[in-house]
Amino acid sequence: MLHLPRLFVRAVCLWWRELLFLLVLNFVWLVAQLTVVFGPPMTAALAAVAAGVADEELVGPGDVWRALRENFGRAWLWGAAQLAVYGVLAFNLWVYRAAPGALALALRYAWTLLGLAWFAINLYYWPLNLAQTDRRFFTTLSNAAKMALLNPGFTIAYTLMAFLFIAGSTVSGILLGAVLGVWLTLWGTLVVRELLGRK
Repeated sequence: MLHLPRLFVRAVCLWWRELLFLLVLNFVWLVAQLTVVFGPPMTAALAAVAAGVADEELVGPGDVWRALRENFGRAWLWGAAQLAVYGVLAFNLWVYRAAPGALALALRYAWTLLGLAWFAINLYYWPLNLAQTDRRFFTTLSNAAKMALLNPGFTIAYTLMAFLFIAGSTVSGILLGAVLGVWLTLWGTLVVRELLGRK
């Protein structure tokens, strides 16, 4: 858990090295989320570029375009899973939002915990997908879940820190547009490599 702040600082240092390109890329990623169609593929492309930056490679628009083409189908399978899971969880939380009784309260807690678990697994998803040879959706999802379960304390701390960073970035507005996606992706890449034993 003590490695998390160090890895975050390392991610910021990597971002600083490619500052201008990554600022533009983060803005493009943010706009892509608003289009919905290009949101998941752009997230995959962001992860691919982050892996290149972490390897201290020169990155540019060509790398983004290549990653978009290579990951478009797989990214949308992942994106469809996000819509389905978060949609079901949100629906259930809405249905049980005001229901009385201990059972309804337990269900609300259960849906919330499932949402947090899904969020935690997906923090590992793209860096892990790009680090392995078998990049099928269910294989990556299974490996991400195993990584979370094998490192429970680390995962809880990482998830809470990421959630707080997202919340703070959303409130700030400027930070959201400038660095949110890139910082999280670079940090996630370094976290997954640390857990895999790759420095």
